[in-house]
Amino acid sequence: MEMTISGLREKLCEADNDQLIELLCQVYKHSEVAQQIVDSRFLGDEYGMRLAKMTKQKLEKAFFPHGEVDRSLIQAKELLRKFRKSCQNQRALIDVELYFVECGLDFVGIFGESDENIKELLITNYASAVARILEDDSEIYFHLYFARCNQIIDTARGFTSAFSQHMLSIYCQLAKESKD
Repeated sequence: MEMTISGLREKLCEADNDQLIELLCQVYKHSEVAQQIVDSRFLGDEYGMRLAKMTKQKLEKAFFPHGEVDRSLIQAKELLRKFRKSCQNQRALIDVELYFVECGLDFVGIFGESDENIKELLITNYASAVARILEDDSEIYFHLYFARCNQIIDTARGFTSAFSQHMLSIYCQLAKESKD
């Protein structure tokens, strides 16, 4: 029988500081995902953006591989899912989510917009990035990413009205923030 999360929390509360440090070091040694989570938490923006750059390169290959194109974008979705699990850096998460949307818009522009699932995926990721930007009280992310979000909307305007309207309604949350 395996432990549940609540069971793990109980055991961790019972452990002393040295035991917790040793456990975390063991997990760090044996899991690449654990290393990325810990590194992104403690090493800050520089590490997060380096991880984002590597993920963006992989996303580009997933969207536009040399050879047969995966129209379901399984690999691209999996890369994004893994990145979200392993990266704790908000700036890097916003950067990768926006890049995913940018690649997705290019993909839809090339291969057509008949797949509603892909458009829904783009809307969801754009909304996630915008929500992260709006959560930042310092407005640093707003200043870093507002122009890029605007460019995404300019590109989205070339697609069906329902899709572009949905993207625009998300963008309006940011635009409202710029006027406040």
